[in-house]
Formats: sequence, structure tokens, C-alpha cells
Amino acid sequence: MIIEYILIFVFQIVFNFFKTLEIKYTYEDKLKELLINSIWINLTSLCVAYYSLENLFKHNYFVIPVYIVGSIIGKWLSMRGFDMLIKKREP
Repeated sequence: MIIEYILIFVFQIVFNFFKTLEIKYTYEDKLKELLINSIWINLTSLCVAYYSLENLFKHNYFVIPVYIVGSIIGKWLSMRGFDMLIKKREP
């Protein structure tokens, strides 16, 4: 059971990271990167939907806060993580 929570949490972080990249690649008009990124978005969303819905169908509602917290942390990391990486790379 704990493994599923960890998977949902990690998949939500990864999904939100890829969604941020999707916006970035769309803005920069990078089609190849956008298409590859779309594959990863779809794979992670499929995984997180499977594990989340499976738990909800079993009346395990604790999965909801895990899902939401993973989403929030994923968005925060993707937005702030980019800033930190860019600042470290600049001379």
C-alpha cells in the first residue's frame, strides 16, 4: 500500500515537471522536444490515473491528499528548479 502512495506521489511530481516543460517548449516553438515530452506526459498521466483510481475504487481516500501534495510539490519544483538550474549554469 505504501508503495502505491510513493508511486502516485512521484508520478505527480514527474507529471507536473513535464507539463511545465510542455509550456516552455510550446512557447519556444521546439516541436521535436514538445512531441517527445508529450509521450512522457501521457505515460506518467496514465500511470498516476491507474494507481489513483484503483485506490479510490477500493474506498481508499487517503490517496487524494497524496495526489494533491505531489502535484503541488511537482509544480513548485518545476518552477523553482528551473530557476536554480539556470542560475547555476550562468557564468
